[in-house]
Amino acid sequence: MPDPVSRRTFVSASLCTALTAAASTACAQQGGSTRIFDVADHGARGDGTTDDAAAFQRAIDAAAAAGGGVVRFGAGTFLLRLRPAEDKTGVEAITLRSRVTLQGTDRNRSILRLADGQRGTGTYARIVSSTGSLVGAVVRDCTIDANRTGQGAFRDDGNGGALVLGLGGRCENVAVERVTIRGANGQAIMLLGAIDNLGRNLRIADCLVERASYIGIQSSQFDGLVIERNTVTDCVDNGIDIYGNNDVTHSTVATSRNGVLRGNTIRNCSIGIFLETVADCRTIENDITDCRGAGIRVNRINGEPRNLSILNNRITGGPVGVAMGGDTGGVTIGTNIVRGFSKAGVLFGYNVSYVTITGNQFFPAAPSVPIVLGEPIKLGRDPEEQLAFITIRGNRVPRGHRADRMFVNRYRKEWQINAGDFRPTLG
Repeated sequence: MPDPVSRRTFVSASLCTALTAAASTACAQQGGSTRIFDVADHGARGDGTTDDAAAFQRAIDAAAAAGGGVVRFGAGTFLLRLRPAEDKTGVEAITLRSRVTLQGTDRNRSILRLADGQRGTGTYARIVSSTGSLVGAVVRDCTIDANRTGQGAFRDDGNGGALVLGLGGRCENVAVERVTIRGANGQAIMLLGAIDNLGRNLRIADCLVERASYIGIQSSQFDGLVIERNTVTDCVDNGIDIYGNNDVTHSTVATSRNGVLRGNTIRNCSIGIFLETVADCRTIENDITDCRGAGIRVNRINGEPRNLSILNNRITGGPVGVAMGGDTGGVTIGTNIVRGFSKAGVLFGYNVSYVTITGNQFFPAAPSVPIVLGEPIKLGRDPEEQLAFITIRGNRVPRGHRADRMFVNRYRKEWQINAGDFRPTLG
């Protein structure tokens, strides 16, 4: 059943190891004896004033024509201006090709900078883009300065993004590594698939994202995704967002599956990690601070969130630790440390089912704050919202926390709720 609060338009440790190995193998195939194409040899200046977009494109196209290679750019600020996109959807600066690695020296010295005044009304704009399916491509060791402040009246547009790969096709064996993106209009990093052509073996690792006007890191329609050790701060919308609804047939089966979100640091975003209509995903060992809506949210549109593990995360500040909306096929919230929440450690809204909350440590902002709160969006809805198959056990709370605020349930319809015990043992 759709979650009325949704506004989207758009595994196991062994799985994580396998995906990382696959991505590393794809990267290795780009190196070694693979040819090097230096953008300087194709006319790039890196002086911060010359438009270097055409030189980058010549180097990328030469590498692609040779069957693949590394397009290398050294120290400098490479100014980029936008041009009509090859896919005729908006504008872009650089079009990445399959089997091409775009590689700087490092993120401190190799900077791609969008020129001032490139955005316009309703413009779907991308700095680094691709046309259709993208296979065996890598972007690494550079900074993309998306220059949001230089876009004038359009500085807060959310249409497009800095690094958008797979639009109109899919990404397969694609990695983004050690990339800094500052001030993106829209999303900072997007790796995409399609409902009938899922992205596969995707990896976003060791990146820094700051001040995006929409989402920091997003991936949708995938089978096999690793997002690890990234830092995402100060985004207007979600820090990390993965999505798998079938917006065509409205199937109850989530299209995106087999993902690992691990070891990321997220601060001051709307929601830290947003898991929307995805299956077989693990959200583990992330550090999430001061997010305005919730640290982590699980949401359902049509596709059923299924077999999700939210484990060993540290969530600090904000109103809610973990929020849930929509019936699920099984979500475990376990062994997390949730501190300083002002509304609820775990919040249920709308219909929610098949959730286990176990072994967590909750440190609310005050003794009156509910540890777990069941709060329907609208009482008296037809049919009435309900909780079903909820298990809460073995969670630790501070000594002196009010007994009547452990599990506050405002639902009028429920089925098989086992609230279990809360252990007031924390100092």
